[in-house]
Amino acid sequence: MAKSVTREQAERKKTQAAAFMERIGEDDRADEFDDMSVDEYAERRGLQIANPTRKARKTTMAASGPSKAELQETIDDAIEVLDAAYAPETGREELASAVGQALDILNGEDDSESEDETEEEDEEGE
Repeated sequence: MAKSVTREQAERKKTQAAAFMERIGEDDRADEFDDMSVDEYAERRGLQIANPTRKARKTTMAASGPSKAELQETIDDAIEVLDAAYAPETGREELASAVGQALDILNGEDDSESEDETEEEDEEGE
């Protein structure tokens, strides 16, 4: 079953994927992501764009966002990833990857998507 995302979320993911490829020195792959449409990116990643033509409704109700404990857990997870990478022997590529993972955590993105991108990079590197 395809993961349902808004057009804005898919566009943000596409932009982040291109930026990540650029950070790790894969300029050709970054250009591929930049050149594809949001719809092409969503199809490639197995994402389903929810309400593609419908504008977001504005509500007057208070947003029911994450609790303080959930926010703290997210911050702690990001700090854990960064702490694990913070060592004198850590290479630039590993640091860039850790920063990317921490940003994904803070942006509320799936770990499975990050792992999929990492697996794709590993396969292409072989």
